[in-house]
Amino acid sequence: MIKFVLFFLIILISLPVFAVVEGEFSAYSNFIWRGTTFSENKPAIQAIVDAQEEHGFFLGTFVSNAEFSDEALSKNGHVTQEVDFSIGKRWQYNLWEIQLSYNRFTFPGAGVFDTDEFNVFLNYRRFILELSYMDDYFGYQSSYRYVRLGHEWSYTKSLGATLFVGYNSFGSPKGGIKSRCLNSGCSEIAQTTHGAGNPNYVDMLLSHRKIMSNDVIIELAINWTNRYEYTVENNTVSKDPAKDFAAIVGLILPFTL
Repeated sequence: MIKFVLFFLIILISLPVFAVVEGEFSAYSNFIWRGTTFSENKPAIQAIVDAQEEHGFFLGTFVSNAEFSDEALSKNGHVTQEVDFSIGKRWQYNLWEIQLSYNRFTFPGAGVFDTDEFNVFLNYRRFILELSYMDDYFGYQSSYRYVRLGHEWSYTKSLGATLFVGYNSFGSPKGGIKSRCLNSGCSEIAQTTHGAGNPNYVDMLLSHRKIMSNDVIIELAINWTNRYEYTVENNTVSKDPAKDFAAIVGLILPFTL
């Protein structure tokens, strides 16, 4: 949380430089990221702040409660929040929008999951292509690539929809998990637990948004994935369907500074 506060202060200090500062506060019935629940299918409260200067350079931050655990972190090792930071550049040419960014995902109290991402985002006539690369997927000893195709359309000025289909690819579909001792009396040296990880999978998200008269946005979405996950119990590896299918309800309050 300290990192989030410092990053937010940087944005505020930089306000004279930036032409636009936008963001949103939101509440969702589930925190879904690329087909995977990051809240164990529980509600999430989130905030986004994005500051962009006139040439397209931007700083961004995202904060949310989160919930997941892993046997590699010990019984008392749990993720409770996510704080992300972004820096990048946007270009707009007629019907084109291009964005290049570096994103840092952090999980206070469970830094073993902290991850770097390099991302390319293209939008042409509301057709979307997103490419992502991580050299270490949230603590798994595996590289990660993501390709997502999408399309946005409008029924009316206040009602629209988005469809996304993504493919999640891992360099080591059955990789290891880095762990650390979370006790204050032990070292922070990373260890490795083999036999757990994620196979490649497809995710799909269909979302509808309604803009109300007070600019509040109501979102209804369905998330589907064919993701399987490996788990380890009593030194035995099993592969089971992930419980990521979800109908999601969201309430979004956008703001501009």
